[in-house]
Amino acid sequence: MKRYLIYSLFGLSMALLLYSCNEEEPFFYDANQNGVYFDYENAEEFKQNINFSEYVLGNPTEVAVTIKLKVIGYKSDENRKVVLKAKELEKKTNDTKVVLPLAKITIPEVVFEAGEYEKEVEVKIARPAEMDKEFGAVLYIDGTDAQAQIGGGVIGKEEYAILVQESYTKPEAWDAMAPTYLGEWNVAKHIFLVNLLEDNNYEKNLYDYYSLVQYNLKAVNALRSQREQNPNEPIEIAIPFTTDNQYDKPAYWGTNHDKYLGEYTSKLFSIVATSVGANTANEVTLLDVDENKLKDLNKLVALEMMKKYNMYFSSWGLPASQFKEQFYIAMFEDIDYDVIQPEWWSASGPGNGEKPNKYYGEYSEEKYKFMIKNWIKKQGADNFELMQMFPLSWNWATVEWDANLGGEEGMKACAKFFKETYEQAPDGTYNFTFPDL
Repeated sequence: MKRYLIYSLFGLSMALLLYSCNEEEPFFYDANQNGVYFDYENAEEFKQNINFSEYVLGNPTEVAVTIKLKVIGYKSDENRKVVLKAKELEKKTNDTKVVLPLAKITIPEVVFEAGEYEKEVEVKIARPAEMDKEFGAVLYIDGTDAQAQIGGGVIGKEEYAILVQESYTKPEAWDAMAPTYLGEWNVAKHIFLVNLLEDNNYEKNLYDYYSLVQYNLKAVNALRSQREQNPNEPIEIAIPFTTDNQYDKPAYWGTNHDKYLGEYTSKLFSIVATSVGANTANEVTLLDVDENKLKDLNKLVALEMMKKYNMYFSSWGLPASQFKEQFYIAMFEDIDYDVIQPEWWSASGPGNGEKPNKYYGEYSEEKYKFMIKNWIKKQGADNFELMQMFPLSWNWATVEWDANLGGEEGMKACAKFFKETYEQAPDGTYNFTFPDL
């Protein structure tokens, strides 16, 4: 079967002119020619790159690609079958030729009906068997096949290249705010979010606080529902919890949780979860635990409370009596708490620690633990509040007394109690002292 070279620019121009005068006669017609070609002009149009990362919604197993074909030669009064096939694609990279693994392509039967001279054919490209690996195929017109009734007609227009891959890249905007609400980026999470949000381009909203908060809540609810429906299947998508959202009380939160972590609120839950590194993937493992482990959680969250109280005092300038409104967790006499030095009892903190030093003496970790344990014993776990020992307020100029917690008289009463308790122990029991009042 003959093949024909593309006409010269002049010849093409003349053919176009003739075609415009007779719309019934398709471009390139000549009674002595016969063939089919891929109907594109520029070299770049004869190839297509398919990245399945752009087709996540619904997790399609294949993507349809439309290919344009056209006949050159005479109109036939009969149907004519064209045989399209796929072969391996050879790719040249840095002067090295590599034959790509063959992409799986479903090619339909192609028939030019009587009198038909151009056609769009839909081929289906299968999702690659491996991520981050390039596959390829060359579609070509096989005029030698026994079933072919018409073959190729124009040299250089008989092949169409398709590159196929599934390769993902973390959006540049992710690292701005998304980790707080969506956690670390990975491919599985991206695919989950696309399908959850029904948006292949949800990344466009990663700079929008309100969108991220909404995404977080939808993700948490969806993953919790997934766990309820399939309790024996692990959740692999790790979405953090945030105080910006209102989460429903989890089913595992029982009376012991109320005792050691506090009566459930979404804010409390989020702080507890953050304190122990809990997210949607591991919340059950870390938070659905027995009483002994709940004591360990209480200890961790109490340390987080102390950190927050330092922030409320030195950065927020809140009076000590308002700390409990922001965050509070009960503390128990039988738990050996870790502690951090209070900002208000530090030489480098607001007020240089002057008022606590006057009544409690120089800070030490052992002394602070002694004070906490004995104040819990005196007050009882239900009535204990850490800041009862420190009725102070930082007004951005000086450290003042907080009358709502008893002010100076309140600290003086605490100091008296600690001194008396300390003196009841045998000499040498402790490596600290309290000042005489």
